[in-house]
Amino acid sequence: MKQRIQTGVLIGLIILPILIFGHHYFIFDIFCFVLSIAAGIELVKLFRNHNHLPKVVEIITVASTAGFYVLVLITTRYNVQARWLLAGLFVLILINAFFLVVVDSFKANDFGNQLLTVFYGSLGFAAFAFLRHTSLHLMIYLLMTAMVTDTFAYFFGVRFGKHKLAPKVSPKKSIEGAIAGLIFGGGLSALYAILLPVFRVDVPIWAIFLISFFLSFVAQLGDLVASKLKRSFDAKDFSNLLPGHGGVLDRFDSSLFAALYLLMILGFLQGFGL
Repeated sequence: MKQRIQTGVLIGLIILPILIFGHHYFIFDIFCFVLSIAAGIELVKLFRNHNHLPKVVEIITVASTAGFYVLVLITTRYNVQARWLLAGLFVLILINAFFLVVVDSFKANDFGNQLLTVFYGSLGFAAFAFLRHTSLHLMIYLLMTAMVTDTFAYFFGVRFGKHKLAPKVSPKKSIEGAIAGLIFGGGLSALYAILLPVFRVDVPIWAIFLISFFLSFVAQLGDLVASKLKRSFDAKDFSNLLPGHGGVLDRFDSSLFAALYLLMILGFLQGFGL
């Protein structure tokens, strides 16, 4: 626990100034780019437990993760036509189709694992970068929802949890904890969004509450997906990069899913030229 607290404080000291001042000189974009690479490496190592692929395949997969992060960020940030994103998707499929045919150790399920690595490791962090570029309040709103949801789900689950939420995925999580996380995570973040300029002024209050509650739900779903993925490959954490916290994906699992949902909502509310 002491190590977890120490690492948490260190993470906060690093991320807070990057979050606040990250709109200067593309600092936050670069930070998310590094996180995307780290996530790609973690997933490659996770899948390595299932099948050892040639090193060159793993390197290309991590490079593809970083490249797709850049492509998605440019497409959303600068209103680039969506056909470039479709072209990127085709190239990814083509590369892995080539591996499937040429590399003997590359099996059919490796095809899916490689694409999952690229998408999981890039899309959420690209959404982070877009949200921060749009507004600091959006990023605070996102992270606040994920953290408050997780905190209340944990403490209410420990104190009042009687019914398992997903015992084969995450045995410690309870339905009572999930409901508490949804109520407090969604409710408090909705109040933040109402009091501060998170959304446009013409977005009705009921819509903000609806968005916030579903954001909390998606954050919990993202956490369960990460747990299922680790359990499927007999891993406790994605890596040991952050002592006491696991890896990059362990730290951002819930907020990555939530970021994509929030990006989609902004697309409906504001439109960004996709």
